[in-house]
Amino acid sequence: MRIAIMGAGGVGGYFGGLLARAGYAVTFIARGEHGTAIQAHGLRVESVHGDFTVYPAQVSADPAAVGPVDCVIFAAKTHHFAQALEAMRPLIGPDTTILPLQNGIDAAERIAAVLGRQHVIGGLCQVGSYIAAPGVIKQISQFRRVVAGELDGQITPRVRAIIAALQAAGAAAEATPDIRKALWTKFIFIAPFSGVGAVARAPIGEIMTCPETRQLLEDAMREIEAVAHARGIALEADIVAKTMAFCAAMEPQQTASMQRDVMSGKPSELESMIGVMVRFGAELDVATPIFRFFYSALLPQERRARGAI
Repeated sequence: MRIAIMGAGGVGGYFGGLLARAGYAVTFIARGEHGTAIQAHGLRVESVHGDFTVYPAQVSADPAAVGPVDCVIFAAKTHHFAQALEAMRPLIGPDTTILPLQNGIDAAERIAAVLGRQHVIGGLCQVGSYIAAPGVIKQISQFRRVVAGELDGQITPRVRAIIAALQAAGAAAEATPDIRKALWTKFIFIAPFSGVGAVARAPIGEIMTCPETRQLLEDAMREIEAVAHARGIALEADIVAKTMAFCAAMEPQQTASMQRDVMSGKPSELESMIGVMVRFGAELDVATPIFRFFYSALLPQERRARGAI
């Protein structure tokens, strides 16, 4: 299986590194200092599960130089989404499968609208990882999970093949017949965690030990639960309690990637993590005052980071 990693940051770099270490033919699409460092020194992964270096690592700044592959793991940040979609066209052949691992809930549909529904499966990941330095990925979470499934609910041979590869590489990977439910189950964690963390500028340990901020986190989860219900997504009845328990068990110093971008003054996933809930709430006539607060509070900095003001 030939695999291209479109977006070799914390997510793509980590899972791509695992696959390359396991012997799969992986090419990282990476530019700038990060791509140059990978080309010169390989991809270094520093992980709670054990450090390793992929050397030599196949890396290219130009997808056209790589050509069609069997699978594209699409892990570009959502604020680079449109640009990355156009750039990856040369990677797509008649039988290429695209596995999106972005945060958010609508990546598969957005990819399908541009590159064709036949190429896309639904996917999500749960991992704490980031670029620590050019060519270096830091992975800090005990969990490193990937879930994938066809958008129509089937578990096809291509889904099984990708899951088998990730499992062989060491990830906790699984196929699901209900990827939409799985995406919303993750979203009910990651969006409130991102919003509260970005506004409070605090890691999960501080959020969970401050009663007022912990309540804000739970209330934000309730808003997502209500929107999901209005969209016909059958989340588990105790999903909020389970998600809060998951947050309580996390490493206390952990932060969300959107929060880290906000705190660094970089463009963030504000629209796909927070703005999308404001839009869905308005469309479905479901009140989302907490997400409206997150969005309003964070939008001025987002505009500065994008050079809009």
